[in-house]
Amino acid sequence: MKLFHKIFLQVFLGVLALALASFSYLLYESKRQNLNDIRQYEGSAFLQKLQDFSLSLEKSGLERDAEQLQNITAVNAFRNTFGSHGGISRNNEELFNSSPYEYDYEALRTCREESGLTTYNNCYSVIQTVNNHHMMLFSAPVSGKGFYEFEVVVYKDVSDIYIRSRNLFLKGLMGTLLLLLLISALLYHGLYRSIRPLIELKNAASSIACGAYDSRVTVKGKDEIAELSCAFNQMAEKIEEHIETISRTSEERRQLLGNLAHELKTPLTSVIGYADTLLTVRLDERRKEKALNYILNECRRLSRLSSKMLELTSLSSDTTLVHMEEYPVASLFDQVKETVEYRLREKELHLEISCTPASLFHLMDSDLMISLLVNLIDNACKASSPGSSICLSGTEYGISVRDFGIGIPKEELPRVTEAFYMVDKSRSRSAGGAGLGLALCSRIAELHGARLEIESAEQKGTCVQLLW
Repeated sequence: MKLFHKIFLQVFLGVLALALASFSYLLYESKRQNLNDIRQYEGSAFLQKLQDFSLSLEKSGLERDAEQLQNITAVNAFRNTFGSHGGISRNNEELFNSSPYEYDYEALRTCREESGLTTYNNCYSVIQTVNNHHMMLFSAPVSGKGFYEFEVVVYKDVSDIYIRSRNLFLKGLMGTLLLLLLISALLYHGLYRSIRPLIELKNAASSIACGAYDSRVTVKGKDEIAELSCAFNQMAEKIEEHIETISRTSEERRQLLGNLAHELKTPLTSVIGYADTLLTVRLDERRKEKALNYILNECRRLSRLSSKMLELTSLSSDTTLVHMEEYPVASLFDQVKETVEYRLREKELHLEISCTPASLFHLMDSDLMISLLVNLIDNACKASSPGSSICLSGTEYGISVRDFGIGIPKEELPRVTEAFYMVDKSRSRSAGGAGLGLALCSRIAELHGARLEIESAEQKGTCVQLLW
């Protein structure tokens, strides 16, 4: 089906549905309002007659044991009050019904007590179809001191409202269809004239698909088709930009794998170190158990990180996988120290830890924060000489890692958080680096609503601060 025919058909059906829906709603509201007016008027009249009927029974002065006389009196009072527009019953047994319709008194009583439909005081009204007639039934119990309880039902024939609504609907439907035929003819002609510029767009698109990226369309007017033509011309100019975007996306996906591999490296180093110690050194049971616990904890953390890091380093800004909680900084530092202990011993370095105050808490994801600090300490290990110290400190303003190693040239500082960027590529690669550590730390800081600040001077060391 051609676009022109699709647009025409959709617009025509939309206008038809809107017209019918609007007309049907207005007709329904009109009928509902008429029925409500009748219900209020007839309901008020019914309640007034109920009072008159009840007074007639009370004035009869009959005792409760005079059942037959009460029934006769009730029927006479009903006829005098309500005429021939209903019936009366007692204990679901009809006493009198002068109307041409049969009433289910028990069903009306049940509906009045249980259904919760429209009521006027103790008066219940419902519309039922009886012998192809729409009847508005009003029912209520009548009881009082000295006489039995009777069930009174009267009706109001509202069939004429339904008939008028149906006739009005048919007439309105015919008028709506005739109007829609006229509108469809005008719509068809207007769409045909408006759709012709799209043919030029189709031809230009075919040219671009064949490699003629300099193809353009002539813009005429200021309508939507003209805007589409402008957008089409802009699209041709942006093709090179889109190609660059695709290349950048491919590179970022490669970084995803690099980030994950980089993050898994340090825990694996600890696991390998402790496992090698267990194989080569005779340890007592306490130290052996401690080493095995380190291996178990690191393996568990690897399991958590392997799934979390894939989501963490994605381009999405979704942070629902980050579990933030108030976490003790001292406990965090202890876990970090256990993780990097093998690395520090291997490099003959000393880790100095300080936390002010000692009961300091920060809102964080502990797994990700351990990853950040381990990466920073690993970088400090690479830059430090054997026998030197690395300082890990925490305050209410943030956390910092300081080393006293070779430092970073001032002109390199703005780029050190770029993925795969390495200041000294030969030294970094020989140390097992990939240029992802600080890029990953920067991303973790961003997810924590913090910022990473780096201060460094050559041969004086580096200080990396995570500030909230």
